[in-house]
Amino acid sequence: MATAQLIISDSEHNADMLYISRMFVPDAFIAIGIDGCQKSTQWHGLFSPLEVDRAKKQSGFHDVHLDSIWREKAASHGWTASLASTAAAFLKEHGITNITVPGQFPLMYAEQLRELGFQITAQQGSLFPQRAIKSDDEIKQLARAERLTKRSMMQAENFLAACSIGNDNILRHPDDAKTKVKSKHVRAAIETFLISQGAMPAHTIVACGKEGADPHNIGSGFIRAHQSIIIDIFPRLLDSGYWGDMTRTYVKGNASAELSKMYKTVREGQDIGLNSVANGVHGADIHNAILNHFEKQGFKTGLKGGKQTGFFHGTGHGVGLEIHESPRISVRDDVLQSNQVVTVEPGLYYPNIGGIRLEDMVVVRHQGCENLTKHPRKLEIP
Repeated sequence: MATAQLIISDSEHNADMLYISRMFVPDAFIAIGIDGCQKSTQWHGLFSPLEVDRAKKQSGFHDVHLDSIWREKAASHGWTASLASTAAAFLKEHGITNITVPGQFPLMYAEQLRELGFQITAQQGSLFPQRAIKSDDEIKQLARAERLTKRSMMQAENFLAACSIGNDNILRHPDDAKTKVKSKHVRAAIETFLISQGAMPAHTIVACGKEGADPHNIGSGFIRAHQSIIIDIFPRLLDSGYWGDMTRTYVKGNASAELSKMYKTVREGQDIGLNSVANGVHGADIHNAILNHFEKQGFKTGLKGGKQTGFFHGTGHGVGLEIHESPRISVRDDVLQSNQVVTVEPGLYYPNIGGIRLEDMVVVRHQGCENLTKHPRKLEIP
C-alpha cells in the first residue's frame, strides 16, 4: 500500500520544510513525499500562484505543482476549502490513504484529513532524522555563520574595552561619558554588526552579575565593573537559514578570586568536553565527566533557597537549520556521529555571584572534533 509523508507549513519557521524545499516561503504551503524510504522518496511541492514560478527555479523538490488545480479538485469532491483538503486531493489522485506527519502537525489539518478517510501517524522529532548528519555544504554554511558570530563577539569585546568605569562602578558609554551602559548598548553593538553582514540575531544574551545566574535571561540592567558578563550570540544566516552559536564570559575590570576560580573551572570543564567529542562517544558520558569535575572543585549543583544553582543545563546541543536540534550532550544518552555539529557549553550559576558560561561550536569527526569557533577565552577586559 502506497504511503506518503506530509508537511503543511511555511519554511520561514519550520526547519523540516526549509530542509526539503530549500527556499524561504513566508506562508504555509504543502510538501508531499511519496514512496517509503528517504532515499527513494519523490517530493512534491504544491505552491500558490504567488510562489510557484519561483519554486520551479529555486526549490529542492522533484516536482512543483500549482496548488489551485488541486484546490479545485477538492472542491469538486465537496470538501471544505483548506490546505488539508488540497493535499487530500493530491494524495487521493495518487492512491494514498496512509500518511506520516511531523509531531507538530496542526491538529485542525489532521482532523480534516481523518474525516476524509486518511490514516495519519505522527513521527516524533524531525521528519528527517538525517538532518542531524551534516553534508559538507551544510558544514560550510555553519562555519560561515560561526565566523560572523565570532566577529560580532569581537564587537562586544571592543565596546567593553572602550567603556570607562564610573565612580558607581557602572560602565560609561564610549561615545557619551554621561550615558550609563546597559545590556541593550552592548547588544546593539553586536546586532548592528550582524544585520549589516546578512545575519539575523535572536535574543542575544548580555547578562551582567545576578542576571547571569539565569542562563536564558537576555539581560536588561546596567553593566557593572568587576562582575561577570555572559554574552551568548546565536545569529541565523538570512540567505541559507543556518545558525551560529557561541558564548563568552567577561569581567570589565578585575575579577574577584571567586569569579576567577569559577571561570577556570568552567574553562577546564569545557576542555573536558572538547577533548571528549568524537564519533561513537556517548553524550551522557561527556556531560557527567564535566559535572563530576565541577563537584570536585567545590561547585555543587542543586536547589538552594528554592533556586537552581551550579551546572543544571545540558553540555551541548546540535545546531543546523534550528538553533537547538539533535543530538544532545546531556543526561539524555545520545551517541555522537561524524559530521554532526554540536555545541560544548558548560556553565556555573549562583544567584549571589552571577554566572559563567563558555560555548564553542564543533564538528564531530571520527577521532575528536573540529572547532568552528576558535576564539580566545579571556576573562578580564581592562
